[in-house]
Amino acid sequence: MIYSAVLIYDDPMKPFWKSKRFPLSKAFVTAILISLASHVLVLSMPFIGEKPGPRPREGGLLTVHLTEPVSAPKEKDAVQEPVMVKEKPAPAPAATAETVVREDTVNLGSQDSRYRSYLLKIRKRIESQWGYPRAALEKKEKGTATIKFSIDKTGTLFAQGIVSSSGSPVLDDNTLAVIRAAAPYDRLPGDLGLSKLHIVAVFHYRLAE
Repeated sequence: MIYSAVLIYDDPMKPFWKSKRFPLSKAFVTAILISLASHVLVLSMPFIGEKPGPRPREGGLLTVHLTEPVSAPKEKDAVQEPVMVKEKPAPAPAATAETVVREDTVNLGSQDSRYRSYLLKIRKRIESQWGYPRAALEKKEKGTATIKFSIDKTGTLFAQGIVSSSGSPVLDDNTLAVIRAAAPYDRLPGDLGLSKLHIVAVFHYRLAE
């Protein structure tokens, strides 16, 4: 620490401690006071240059504005490529009594108790239409024709054919014509549970001797 003091001497060449005008005790005290004053001055310097901030006005309020944080911009949704989904085939509908086709084949003269009464009705219808064709009678043609025909549950004739020919086209054609003329037939009995019934009939053509 540097400090200075001004001392007064009677004689420049005379030592100050021998001066009568400024005794040694006074000079020492003066130097200490000057030193203390300089210390106080140095310590008070940081506060001298600092400017005090503006004081809030009396009755004023400190207002804080709260705002929502600005969210970061959302990235555009990535464009997803369409995914091909293999559709499962629709399950096949369960078979019902209407869709299940049940069929059977019987002889027109069968004595099976399940078919006997129904076949008897069909035979009567055919006999009501059957006769000996005149062309075959004049030529004295005779023979046996075996025919197979089919009817559905409503009694409709939907197929017919010759299983075994009589040997005479006239007799064969006449037999098929009789089957067609007797249709439609009675409905199939419900207790049979059939959708189709195939009937085999044998037609004998004989001449009386």
